[in-house]
Amino acid sequence: MELRQLEYLVAVARHGQFTSAADALWLTQSALSQQVRRLEAELGVALLQRTSRGVVPTAAGEELLVRAERVLAEVAAARSELARHAGATRGRVRVAATIADAPGLPAALAAFHREQPDLQIALRHASADEVVALLARGAVDVALTAEPAGALPGGVERVAVAEEPLHAMLPAGDPLAATARLSLGALSDRPFILGEPGSALRATVLAACQAAGYSPVPLFELGDPAAARHLVAAGLAVAVAPASWFVAGDGAVERVTLAEPAPRHRIALLAPATRPSPPGRLLLAHLTAALAR
Repeated sequence: MELRQLEYLVAVARHGQFTSAADALWLTQSALSQQVRRLEAELGVALLQRTSRGVVPTAAGEELLVRAERVLAEVAAARSELARHAGATRGRVRVAATIADAPGLPAALAAFHREQPDLQIALRHASADEVVALLARGAVDVALTAEPAGALPGGVERVAVAEEPLHAMLPAGDPLAATARLSLGALSDRPFILGEPGSALRATVLAACQAAGYSPVPLFELGDPAAARHLVAAGLAVAVAPASWFVAGDGAVERVTLAEPAPRHRIALLAPATRPSPPGRLLLAHLTAALAR
C-alpha cells in the first residue's frame, strides 16, 4: 500500500468520479483507475463502486478512507514541520467551508497566496456537518461555516465568530426597493429563495419571517450566492441574505435594509484544538483577521 494510492482513493471519493479526480491530481483517468485497482487487488476487497450518483465508497472503502485521511494529514503535518526547520514555509494547507457562509473566502485565499506563494492551498466545499467532521478527523487545517448550534465535537474549537446583518435581496426596479427600512412582513406574498434544508441561514430566515407572522414559501432551496443573485435578478423570487452575498456595483439586484430587529447571520472560524501545523497557523491568523473586518 503506497501513500499515493491512498491519496488517489481519497480524491476519487471526494470528487465522486474518476474524471474529476484525475484532473485534480494531474493524472490520466486510466492511470488513476489502474492504481485504485492495484490497491483493491492488494487488499482483496472492492473499495469503490459505481452507482447512478457516481462513484461511492463501499463499506470497506469507507473504513479505509477514514484511516487514509488521517495518514495523509499526518504526512502533510510532518512535511510542514520539516519545511519549518529548513527555514521555509512550504507544503499544503487545507480549508473546508460551506458555500453559503464563505462567499468572500476565495478572495481571502488569493490574498493569502500572495503572502505565502510557496504554500499550496486546498479548498473543499461541503455541508456544515461535513465541514466540522473533516476538521475533527484531521482532514483539513481550518474550517469556515455558520456558527454551529450545538456543542462542537472533541478536537475542534471556535477561533473567531463574526455576525453579518441580513438584507432583502430584490430585483432591480422592484417597488419595495425604494423603502428605507423594509419590514419582513412586506414580503409575505412573495416566493422565496431559502437556504438548503438543515442550514443555519435557512433557520434564521424562517424564524424571522415567522416572527413577522408568516412562513415563506420556498420556490428555490440553495446555498450558492451567485445563483441566488441570478434568480432574484430574473424576478423569480426574493431572498433574505447576508451582506456578503451582494456584489458591489451589481445593478441587477437591490440590497434593502430590513427594519429592526433585523435578523443576523453568525459565521464561525474553526480550528483543531491541538496545535495546528505551521501552514495551518498562518492561514488561521490570516482568516481570523479577514473575518473580523
